[in-house]
Amino acid sequence: MTDEPINQAQVKAAVEVQGFDWLYREETGSTNADALQHHADHGRDVVAFTEAQSAGRGRRGRQWLSPFARNIYCTVGISREIPAARQGLLSIVTGIALCRALRTQTGLAVKLKWPNDLLLADAKLGGILIESRTGGVGRFFFAIGFGLNLQMSAAELATLDRPATSLCQALGDDLDRSKLLVASIEAVIAAIRSFEIDAAAALIGEFSDFDAYHQRSVEVVSGEQRINGINRGIDEQGQLRLQTARGIELYSAAEISLRAPGA
Repeated sequence: MTDEPINQAQVKAAVEVQGFDWLYREETGSTNADALQHHADHGRDVVAFTEAQSAGRGRRGRQWLSPFARNIYCTVGISREIPAARQGLLSIVTGIALCRALRTQTGLAVKLKWPNDLLLADAKLGGILIESRTGGVGRFFFAIGFGLNLQMSAAELATLDRPATSLCQALGDDLDRSKLLVASIEAVIAAIRSFEIDAAAALIGEFSDFDAYHQRSVEVVSGEQRINGINRGIDEQGQLRLQTARGIELYSAAEISLRAPGA
């Protein structure tokens, strides 16, 4: 495995074609924080990237392991008018876009575990963290952060508290991080720009094609509760539809964790 920085010129050119600022730091605390600050200072859409994060995190503040120059740690910062009731769908839109990009680039069957984990053979390959700030009436600036495991060793992956994998583990060789980064950025930007608020029904159907736990028995962890049921996909606000003995119950991304039974 090599620890070579990305090709900045290649990525910067691709980002600027999309009309975004390019913010690169060799090391930083968090690309989401960088993107939010850049927008606060300049009012511009931005793509922030780093070779290593000292304060990278996932849902509920969990730390994200960030070895130098071997993975992808990136945030697409973009302004859009999206009602609060529909913003739960953004992680689904982003996840599907990344799944498509990775499948195209690698041929691997990458899937999405609701609401924001990328899986390969039920092991975590990456994650998404979205934060937002208001930007006027009905308008928000979204920091859409994503991390992808590219060149992590089996020993590093074994230190994590959940089964995890990396693309080099699956493909057996080094990868072109710059090419994968450009493909991922372009896919996310295109998906967020084209997201139609009234097209939730189509998105629900599309999600079922990528849902890692589609129609499977799952266990939802909500606070101290563990609820078993069948994963029936999502509703028009991006909430999980769980079929239990009491009927269909809805859960939002903010209040639960989703695990396969016994995981």
